[in-house]
Amino acid sequence: MVGHLLSLFEISGIIGPLLLAHWVDKQGNMKRAVLLCTIGSVVSMSVLMVSSSFLTTALSLIVLAYFFRALLPLLDTYANNLFDGDAQRYAMLRSFGTVGFVFFSILFAVTGSPNLESNIHIGLYAIGTSILFIIPVFFWKQEPKRKKVPSDLLSEPKGRWYDAAFIVGMVIIALIRLSMASLTSFFSLYLVEELGINAISLMNAVAAGSEYGAMIFAGIMIQRKKVLPVQLLMISSAGMVVRLLIYAFFPSFTGVLVAQLMHSFCYGFFHPAAIYFVARRVKRSHRALGMSIYVSLGNGLPAVLGSSLGGIVVEYLGYAPLFSSYSLFALAAFVLCVIFYKRMTIPPLEAI
Repeated sequence: MVGHLLSLFEISGIIGPLLLAHWVDKQGNMKRAVLLCTIGSVVSMSVLMVSSSFLTTALSLIVLAYFFRALLPLLDTYANNLFDGDAQRYAMLRSFGTVGFVFFSILFAVTGSPNLESNIHIGLYAIGTSILFIIPVFFWKQEPKRKKVPSDLLSEPKGRWYDAAFIVGMVIIALIRLSMASLTSFFSLYLVEELGINAISLMNAVAAGSEYGAMIFAGIMIQRKKVLPVQLLMISSAGMVVRLLIYAFFPSFTGVLVAQLMHSFCYGFFHPAAIYFVARRVKRSHRALGMSIYVSLGNGLPAVLGSSLGGIVVEYLGYAPLFSSYSLFALAAFVLCVIFYKRMTIPPLEAI
């Protein structure tokens, strides 16, 4: 039953961002869309925490995923538009999300809150932080108007809102995220069942903490044109291959600690590169849709497929085959980066 509910959540989380992004691109009111998504999330969480029936729970999860998952691409779009595509400033802002994750992971581990045996307690924490999030959104500045783009900066026909590199990049990003699905879905179980380690929050905090500096560094290097997004994606995919093989063949506390620290360039380099890549490969008028495709098809769909397939692999073969087999997806992403390197480095569709 839990598996079916999570599947409904993930499917809704794929559809929601795409539909809402299309609406935002047409209406052009990002602030109103973010407020709508947050309020929708709060309402669905309120119902979810007191629900005792399968149907009500399923509907609440569908609504929650629809609105909550759409917040991610909307926020990334707003930040890129506000900073006019400045990767360094975006990475600095985005790194505060990492700081918050590490802080609250440690805080919850130390205080033992919220009470994970009480849905109401969990729900009140989620609703409270959502309301705190709404407050600063009311003070958001109006997005800057789109600048006129010289015709010589266009690399594709006028009517197309994306270029060929965008398609290739989405496949590469999806393969990397597919390899990451083995960790996002099964790392906690691996720690407890395979290694007998219960320090899940601590290990997650180690990984998130390591990405902080890497994310800022990646943003600086991209903005200064010292490195291209495709080059960071190559580093990330190669790092994922090594990281997953460490989990598979060195199942120990030391092995896990080293692999968690590799999260710095496996994800710390990956996320700024992916966001900047999408921002360069779609027109600004369709940036919300581009970011939503990245979240839905580049992240959400691989998560659904990776979790479903991974559960079967773990059930019948174990964790070592899971991690070693999923490293092949990251390897495939690296190979595609090499093959389509020239395509991935063509002039952008539109100047940021």
